[in-house]
Amino acid sequence: MNWTVLDETVAADNLDDVRIEYHPNAAMPSKQIPFTEFARGHRPRVYQPDLSTPPWYPFRLPLDFEFAELVLEAALNKEQVNRFLKLMKSVRSTSEAFTLNEYNDLQNTWKATSHRMTSVNGVDGKPQEFIMYYRSLWDWACDLVKHPNISPHFIFDAQRLSKFDGSSFIRFIDEPWTADEFWNIQSKLPRDGKVLAFILYADKAKLSSFGRQKGYPVVARLANLPASIQNGEGIGGGRVVGWLPIVKEAKEYSGKPRFVNFKNAIWHEAVMALVRGVKSNFPCPICLIPRDHISDFPAQCELRTSENVLKVLREARSQDTAEKKEQILIQQGLRDIDSAFTVVANTDVYHALSWDRLRANFAGMFGDHLWPELLRILDRAGRPAMARVEKNFSAMPRWHTLNHFDEALSISYTDGQKLEDLSKNTEKEGYLLLRCLRAYIEIDLYTALELHTVNSLAAGREALSTFNVLMQDINNKYAEKTDNTKKNWNFPKNHTRMHVFDDIEAKVVTRNFNTKPNEKMHGPLKEKYQRRTNFKNVAQQILEVDHLEAVSELIRCRISDYDAYAEANVQNTADGDINDVEQEDFFHVRLGSRVKQPSSLEAVEQRSAIDKAFTRFRIKLNELLNRYFEVMQKPLPGGKRIQLQANHEITEYRYIKVNFESTVDWCQYTDHLRCNPHFHGRSRYDCILIKTQQQDIFGRLIFLFQCVVGDESFPLALVQPYDAPTGPRPTKDVHLNLWRVREQPRESAEIFSVESIIRGALLYPDHTRPGEHLVIDTIDTDIFLRVQMMHKAAGHH
Repeated sequence: MNWTVLDETVAADNLDDVRIEYHPNAAMPSKQIPFTEFARGHRPRVYQPDLSTPPWYPFRLPLDFEFAELVLEAALNKEQVNRFLKLMKSVRSTSEAFTLNEYNDLQNTWKATSHRMTSVNGVDGKPQEFIMYYRSLWDWACDLVKHPNISPHFIFDAQRLSKFDGSSFIRFIDEPWTADEFWNIQSKLPRDGKVLAFILYADKAKLSSFGRQKGYPVVARLANLPASIQNGEGIGGGRVVGWLPIVKEAKEYSGKPRFVNFKNAIWHEAVMALVRGVKSNFPCPICLIPRDHISDFPAQCELRTSENVLKVLREARSQDTAEKKEQILIQQGLRDIDSAFTVVANTDVYHALSWDRLRANFAGMFGDHLWPELLRILDRAGRPAMARVEKNFSAMPRWHTLNHFDEALSISYTDGQKLEDLSKNTEKEGYLLLRCLRAYIEIDLYTALELHTVNSLAAGREALSTFNVLMQDINNKYAEKTDNTKKNWNFPKNHTRMHVFDDIEAKVVTRNFNTKPNEKMHGPLKEKYQRRTNFKNVAQQILEVDHLEAVSELIRCRISDYDAYAEANVQNTADGDINDVEQEDFFHVRLGSRVKQPSSLEAVEQRSAIDKAFTRFRIKLNELLNRYFEVMQKPLPGGKRIQLQANHEITEYRYIKVNFESTVDWCQYTDHLRCNPHFHGRSRYDCILIKTQQQDIFGRLIFLFQCVVGDESFPLALVQPYDAPTGPRPTKDVHLNLWRVREQPRESAEIFSVESIIRGALLYPDHTRPGEHLVIDTIDTDIFLRVQMMHKAAGHH
């Protein structure tokens, strides 16, 4: 099938129309709908819950459940629960007064008495048995299918989605049922068969503070649900469905092949791919690339399949000596273990294994290789260079979705999220490494796109090719190992990136098989271990609490649905409308953090007299308002041109919430922007991307305010435009694919309607060229694509 053009277009096609083609077994005709009617995911609806039993059942009363839920959340032990119950009964049955009404009452009382104490300033052939805990995947899936809030979101039939670009329909994929594999699997099933797809994750979690106690949870997510649900928390999100045993290695067995095979049979390599690991002759679990060539980045390499692996195992087991058998297995990088997935029909575990962005990029390429190499170069450059880079890190403007680093170079990081944010903040020396870092960031952003088309896949593969060329240069320059860090650049995680776009095309975008949502579950498991166990035989205790929390969550959801339905019924009755009402709250921009007292225009101009941005402020405001009434063809208030007087009052705001439609997946995202002289002890004036009559430009917020004229309110922003000419493009901008802007003089500040704001932006000042700034296009996928389109329009590519 042609991936790009699905059908010949007809005259009725409109720009951005979406075509949905269902799998033939679905027995549903294809349809074409306007883009405005196309919604990714389901909008919440108020529905009629099951009223046959109270939503808090089997608890006798709502208050009983409220108490049980609080006890569970607070992790109270048996003695504490009994004391709590006794106290409640005492308050209810005696005339003794109870004076604490809220948290502050309690804290103030503790504070009043705190002075009374000094304060602190700040194998061997023997059969062995292991317990494997599990939850039935089928029963768990059935629970979700039956859940009234979750069931409407299930998709069981494969779809092919495409969007009209003005000349042809371009296919796109964003959910598992829109990718090739879902379609191919359904084609192998009986006509009435449906696909129920599970995403499984397994990895060790450190439960104790020093890592001595470990757990090995298996987390499942249902790929039939939208990513927003299955990657979220709560019902429909990830669920612990298993707990693998951890085999303790006795010293007498350490390193022996027989024990290693035994451990793998118990542990997760047996559950997954059976490969020998990163030091084997063929370390990739997906293909048969030799270890010595994993940095060559070949275009094609023979893929592993379950069928081929079984053939190798049969051949190895047919040998008459252990040495011959082991030699055959070593040649393929395999172990003599039967995979648990061999009993699952129509399953190829090597095809099911998916590339992990968190481990391969942030905790792999960047965290283990690029970042240590950067530190090595800076250390060699000496203290002044280290201090200058540290200062530049600290000067990075803050952004609401990024960690801010004041001492980035002197801290060791193990958190994948912080390593991800460091990769977006880094200004480096060592030009080859700098180019490699930029190429790495670009390929990472292409792998992170929430929706892919044929165009974005092609761009991603091109970015991967560029990165591979630079990595070849790194390999050649450092001769596989750097002098001080001893890092081997010929490592498997670098190679596995070659499979990512094939994974996306076959399965779905990477957010569906990224381990980041699953690793977030390690924290709650560690908390259960520390607060809810006796530190002995902990697996069962942790899983029992996890199950109770799931039940509590289910009941809480039922109560919330019941309350929402009751409230909607009351509202509908009052409005004379008994139909279900979708409670939507869509808006583009909204001002917040209002300054309590309004200010006169004269007061604003006086207190900002030394700031040239407020030069002719009242004149600019009058011009804007008059132009608005002229363009909108509205009668001027009082029939006269607007001339606001010095005593006219306006209301200042210091925060603005901007909802915008992503250019990646057309979903709504939110930026939280500040325009505040004292935000957490420092001034903060965020930058924006704003629409003008000529083009979209960047600028910096100076002043947010609302002005009332007649019976209309005007939310406005005083903005310093960053659209001055930058001159010839520097060579480093070309090599690093940077977008440079230059600020207009402060007195050239303009007043815009806040509705003109497209979204927020993060800009970093170029200290070598005063007045110029670099757009940080790595904060999210939307701004990345927007800047890529700017490059294309400017002829940079």
